[in-house]
Amino acid sequence: MSAEILFEKRGGLGEITLNRPQALNTLRYPMIKPLHETLQQWAADPAVIAVLIKGAGEKAFCAGGDIRSLYDGVVSGSAEPYQFFQEEYALDQYIYSFPKPYIALMNGYVMGGGMGISQGAHFRIATERSKIAMPEVVIGFFPDVGASYFLPRCPGRIGEYLAVTGVTLDAEDALYANLVDWVLPADKSHAFIEQIEQLKPDTPAAEQLPAILRGAGARNTPIQPSLGSKRAQIDQLFSHPTVHNILAALENAAADGPTWLDETLQLMKTRSPLAMVAALEIVRRGKQLPIAECFAMELALAARWMTAGDFVEGTRALIIDKDKNPQWAYTLDELTPEKLRTLFPLFT
Repeated sequence: MSAEILFEKRGGLGEITLNRPQALNTLRYPMIKPLHETLQQWAADPAVIAVLIKGAGEKAFCAGGDIRSLYDGVVSGSAEPYQFFQEEYALDQYIYSFPKPYIALMNGYVMGGGMGISQGAHFRIATERSKIAMPEVVIGFFPDVGASYFLPRCPGRIGEYLAVTGVTLDAEDALYANLVDWVLPADKSHAFIEQIEQLKPDTPAAEQLPAILRGAGARNTPIQPSLGSKRAQIDQLFSHPTVHNILAALENAAADGPTWLDETLQLMKTRSPLAMVAALEIVRRGKQLPIAECFAMELALAARWMTAGDFVEGTRALIIDKDKNPQWAYTLDELTPEKLRTLFPLFT
């Protein structure tokens, strides 16, 4: 068993700990298969009545996939990046149908792959330390790990806003956006874990957990989420048919609107145009698709993206060389529907 991921049974609780705190508990390829296989074993184990997944340390639940490893694999021509996506998406999809209460304690950074292993949870628990995002457009990738399924299920156009901008949410906004279910005080986390290690075997765990959460000071309604005050404008601006139209509308609105509009506009100007266009496309397609088709769409796109997308250049500029000056492959004007279909035939 890899020390990068730990499995333990305590009482009726199966506990999973992502154990790479120095790397913000990012997921590496060798961690995926043991996690999936252990969940399958625990699904069939009558002694396990619930599962908890958490991150080691105080900084992160899971800040995503190990981008450096993926970059090295793509540049070297290895098949491992595709295998990683294939197995990661299969794991993420399985979590949605896991037959026992699956509890994700989403403390600290929860991004990318961290969202993949938490969004299918029955109990998605944030803390005031949570920083939640799908920031793939920052490095020239598209929101994956089931984002085409869970982002369209945010209220209004919030899913499109999050996908295209890659902005980070705090716990209150994540609760408002339907990306977490509860907010638990971080200093109550250990007490909460101790309590769920003592779940009663004669009562369904799903019935016990809400009372335990409330007793630990958790709540399931947000307090003054900033998204609430922005919601009307987000719904209006991000309903436009294209990224180009959204940017134009933002420019007009920012002229005499609140400062966050101009901040959003400037942020989007730094993102990969190709990634933003793909992000908007998959979130809108995902509104009409069942979960299996969402993951199949993302896998097909990921396979092609490694050679046709902006991932290598974005990762080089922001993580490898750190010059923060990515040279994106296309401008928005160049990304006509015809060009997009040429790059990614699944968009026909």
